[in-house]
Amino acid sequence: MHSCLARLSGMLPHNIQASSGIGGRASLNLFVATVGGPGAGKSTGASLNRGLLPSKDLEFRDGLPVGSGEGIAEAFMGTVEEETGEVRRSRGGAETPVMRRVRKQVRHNAFFYIDEGQILAKLGERSGSTLGETLRRAAVGETLGQTNASEERTRYIEAGTYSLGLLIGFQPSTALPVLTDSSTGTPQRFLWGWAEDPAIPDLPPASPGPLPDLDCLRSRWDPLDVTFPQRVKEMLWRERVLRNRGELRVPELNGHAGLIKVKVSALLALLDGRYVVAEADWELAEVMWEASCAVRDSLLARAQREAEAAKEQQEEAKLKAELRAHQAKNDDDDTVQRIAIRAREFARKGSGQTFGAFRKSLASRDRPHAVRAVDRAEAEGWVFMEDGCLCFKT
Repeated sequence: MHSCLARLSGMLPHNIQASSGIGGRASLNLFVATVGGPGAGKSTGASLNRGLLPSKDLEFRDGLPVGSGEGIAEAFMGTVEEETGEVRRSRGGAETPVMRRVRKQVRHNAFFYIDEGQILAKLGERSGSTLGETLRRAAVGETLGQTNASEERTRYIEAGTYSLGLLIGFQPSTALPVLTDSSTGTPQRFLWGWAEDPAIPDLPPASPGPLPDLDCLRSRWDPLDVTFPQRVKEMLWRERVLRNRGELRVPELNGHAGLIKVKVSALLALLDGRYVVAEADWELAEVMWEASCAVRDSLLARAQREAEAAKEQQEEAKLKAELRAHQAKNDDDDTVQRIAIRAREFARKGSGQTFGAFRKSLASRDRPHAVRAVDRAEAEGWVFMEDGCLCFKT
C-alpha cells in the first residue's frame, strides 16, 4: 500500500492537487520509508507495483536512484528545439525559421527508489550537498534546481509543474540518522511503515494484475482539485489557527501530520476513481499516520536503548580499567614490599654489600623494582645506604 501510493503520486498529472482550505493547493508528492531487516521484502513492494500501476507515459522516469539534489532536478530536464524568431531565406525566397537547442523542463513525472536508505545519509554528508534541501522542497512541490553561470548546469523546475514520488528502504539502524535529523524537517516529510507484517497469509494471494485504468492518470491541461469534507477542512483550519496562536504545541516530528494525511487520503480517493475525499479515506489516512508514528517511535526507542546500552558498556569498561589499575598498583606494592624485605636480609649478612650486588642477586623480573624496594626498606628503618653500600640498621 505504501509503495503503491508513492508510485501513484509520481505518476499523477501535476495539475491534480489537493484543496483542503489550508495554504492554497497542496502537492500530492508523497515520500515513503519502509523499514525492515535484510530480506524483509522492502524492494518487493516497489517491483510489484510496477505491474499494478504500469505507466503509459514514455517520458515518465520510473524507479530512478537518487544521487544528488542536482540529479533530482535534472530528471525533469531535457533539450528541445525552439524558434529564435529569426528566419533564413533561401535563394528561391522561401523562409525557414532559425532554430536553437534549449535546455528546459521537458518532463513532469518521476518516481525515485532507494533500496538502502544508508546511501541517503552518506550522500547528504558530502560537502556542498543540496540533496537534503532538494528533498524537502520536492516533498511539498516547491521550485527545484540551481542557477549556474553555464547553461549546461542551470536547472529550473517551477513549483507546481511536477509530480514526484519517493520510496526508500531502510534497515532499522540506517533509519536512525534520518529520524534524529528532525531539526531540518526531513523525517517529518515521510510516511513510515514496517516491511514485516504479521498478517501476511500463509498462501500467497493471486496477483490482481494491472489496476483498471485510473481517470486521474489521464493527461490534462486544466488544474483539478481533490476536495475534502467540510468537517476535515474545519478541523485542519482550527489546528492551524491554534498552532499559529501558540495555543497548541505539536511534537517536532508531527509537524507535517496534517499535510501527510491530506496527501494519503487524496491518493486513496484517486485510487478509487474519485476526486472527493470521503470520511472513510480520511479515517484510513489517520490509521496509516498512526502506524507511521508507531514505526517512527519504535525506532527512536530502539535508538535510546542502544545509546543507553552503549553508555553502560563504556561505564563498565571504565570501571574494569580502574579495577585493573588498582589491582596492578596493589600487585606492584606487594612486589616492592617483598623485595624491600629481601634487601633487609641481604644487608643483614654483613656490611659492604653494594647496591649493584643486591640488584644482581634478584630475579630478572624483580630488578626493575630494586631502587624503590631499597627506598622502602630505608623508610621502614631496616637499612641505610653508605658509600654505595647497603647496610643493615640495627
